[in-house]
Amino acid sequence: MRLLLLHADRFEYRVLTPASSVRDEVSEDSKIFSIDEALVVFTTVESRDESDVDSVVGEAIEAVREVAGKLSVDSIVVYPYAHLSSNLASPTRAIELLTLFEKRLSSLGFKVHRAPFGWYKSFSITVKGHPLSELSREVTGRGYARVEAEAGRKGKFHRFLIVDIDGSVYELDPSDWRVCPVFARSDRRYKLLEVFVRNELEGSPGRGRPRHVEYMRRLELVDYCPESDAGHFKLYPNGVLVFDLLKDYAFFNVALPWGAVKIQNPLIYRESVKAIRDLMGEFHERDYRIPIENEVFLLRFASDPGAFPYVQKIQLTYRHMPFKVYEEVPCFRREQRGELVGLRRLRYFTMTDQHCFCRDEEEALREFENLTLMFRDLLDHVIAGGNWVLGWECVEEFFEKYRDWFISLCVKVGVPSFFKLMPSMTHYYAFKNEFQVIGTDEANVQLSTVQFDVKNGERFGIVYRDSDGAVKPCIILHASSLGSLERTLYALIESALYRMGEGRLPMFPVWLSPEQVRLIPVSQKHVGFCMEIASKLESSSIRVGVDDRDLTVSRRVMEAKASWIPYIIVVGDREVETGIFPVVVRGESTIDRDSIIEMRIEELVDRVRSECKGMPYRPLYVPRELSRRVQFVAWTPKPLQRIGGG
Repeated sequence: MRLLLLHADRFEYRVLTPASSVRDEVSEDSKIFSIDEALVVFTTVESRDESDVDSVVGEAIEAVREVAGKLSVDSIVVYPYAHLSSNLASPTRAIELLTLFEKRLSSLGFKVHRAPFGWYKSFSITVKGHPLSELSREVTGRGYARVEAEAGRKGKFHRFLIVDIDGSVYELDPSDWRVCPVFARSDRRYKLLEVFVRNELEGSPGRGRPRHVEYMRRLELVDYCPESDAGHFKLYPNGVLVFDLLKDYAFFNVALPWGAVKIQNPLIYRESVKAIRDLMGEFHERDYRIPIENEVFLLRFASDPGAFPYVQKIQLTYRHMPFKVYEEVPCFRREQRGELVGLRRLRYFTMTDQHCFCRDEEEALREFENLTLMFRDLLDHVIAGGNWVLGWECVEEFFEKYRDWFISLCVKVGVPSFFKLMPSMTHYYAFKNEFQVIGTDEANVQLSTVQFDVKNGERFGIVYRDSDGAVKPCIILHASSLGSLERTLYALIESALYRMGEGRLPMFPVWLSPEQVRLIPVSQKHVGFCMEIASKLESSSIRVGVDDRDLTVSRRVMEAKASWIPYIIVVGDREVETGIFPVVVRGESTIDRDSIIEMRIEELVDRVRSECKGMPYRPLYVPRELSRRVQFVAWTPKPLQRIGGG
C-alpha cells in the first residue's frame, strides 16, 4: 500500500462518473464533500497487499497515527488514488482493504471519511506549508518505509551556504537568498548556480518540454518503447555506440587509472535476505517485485544490493586498503508516471558504480578529494562543458569538523558550491557532493557524485584486519562517474543545445560523435574515390560515412548538418585531381556561416586524432554507405534557430 499524506487547510471533492464496474455505491446527496483542517490520505492498494491484509492495514494505521499525532489532527480523509503505483490490487480486494482501513481508524477515535472507490472525481486541496505537511509512506506488511515528499526533504536542512571559488563563505537566508552578493556576478557559473539554488529552495518552475527529447530521436540515439513499461527506452545503433563509448571512458579513463577492479553482480535479489531489506529501507526506492516459487525477488535497485554482499565475503587486510571496485549496473526504480521526464528521470537506467573501502576517515578524505577532482575534469572536458554546478549535502557536525578541508576542496574544484546542512544524520552518508547539470529548460539533474559513508561498514559487517590484528569497520565511499548513461546523454544533448543560444551549432565532442566525418560525392563517378578516402580514415580509427545516395548535393549536405556530423566534405573533380578537400568544420561554424578549411587527408586525420587523443574509440555501428543504412526515425531536417541561453 502506498500513502500520500497531506495536511490540508481545506479539501473538497465532487463525484463525477463511474470509473469501474466494481465500485462503491454513491447517493446523490453524498457526491459532494468538503472539510476544513484534516489529514488527507491518498491511498493506493497494490496487488502485493492482498496476501497479508491484516499486516498491511495495521502498518498503514500506525503510519497515519504517527503523522496525525505529530500534527494534532483528528479528522482523516481516506481518498482512493490509483496513481501512486502501477501494480494495483483487484477492485474487489481494494474496496475490502479500504473499508477495513476506515473501520480500524474510526475505532481509534479518529473522525474518518472515506471517498468512494471506482469513480472519477474532481478535487481541490489547500495544503499547509510546514515540513510535515507533505509526506509519503510505503506499507509492505513488514514495517513501512518512509518516503518524504518535497517539503519533507527540504525540512531536514536547516542551514544553507555558498562557498565561493576564493574560499569565501556566505550564509543564505532561504526566505531572501537572492541578496547574496555572489548572485550579482555576471559569470555564467554564478548564473547557473542561481538557477540551481532557486530549484533547491523554491522548486523548479520548468520551461516546457525538455528539448533533448526531440533530439534524442532526431539523431537516432534513443526512443520510447511502448511495448515495454513507461520509463524504459530502446537504443538505436548510434545510441548503443555512444553508450558503449561512455562505458569505455568510465572504465578505462576513470575507474582503472583510479585503481578499481571490475566486478559484476546479478540483476535480481531475494527480498527475504535481511541485508537486502535493510538497503531497501535506507533508500526508500520503488522496487520492481517478481514472485518466483513462493518467494519475492527484486530487480536490482540503486543502493548496492550486490556490491555489499560481494565485499562482505572478502577477507580484507590493511595491505589491501583502500580497496576499490567498479561495476556497470542496470538499475530499476518504479517512479510515478507523472515524474518521468525523457532521459532525465526514468524507470530503467545504467549506473557506472564505484566503491572505495577505506581504513579510516583520513584515507577516505584523500580518496574523496581524488574522485571529486576527477569528476570535475570529466564534467568540464567530456560531458557538460561549463553547464554544471556543484551541490553538497552535509551533516553540520561533519561540516564544522572538516570545514577547512571542504573550503579547500571547493577552491580546488574552481566553481562556487552550494551547501545544505542537516542538524543530524538522516542517511548513511555524513556528506556527499553532486555534480548537477543545468538543462536548457533550467531543470537540474545529478550526474557524478561522491558520498562519505560512516555507517554501513559496521552495519553490514564490511571490515578489514589492521596491522595490529584488530578487525575494524571500513569507511565506504560511494561514487558514480557518470551517474547514469541515460542522464549523461541528456546532459550531452542539453549542453550541445546551449551552443545555439550563442549562435553556434550544437554538436557532441568529436570522440563521442557516432559519425565523425561525412564524405559526399558530387556524382556517382566520385563514389569510388570517396570509398578509398574512407578506408584511409578508418585505418586511422576515424568513423566515416559515405553518402552515396542519388540525392542532390545540397540535400545531402543539409542532412549531414542536421545529423551533427563534425566534419563534412563534398568531393568532386577538383578534390580528386588535387587531393585538397574543403572541410566544413562544425565546431568552428555558426548558425549563419560555415567554417570551411582546405585540408589534405593527412591534415584531417591529424586534427581528428588530436581532438580524440586519450579517448576511447569504437568503429561505426552502421554501414559506411548511407544507401545501405536503415532509417529508424522518419523526420525532415529543419533549419536551426537560436534558443535562449548563452
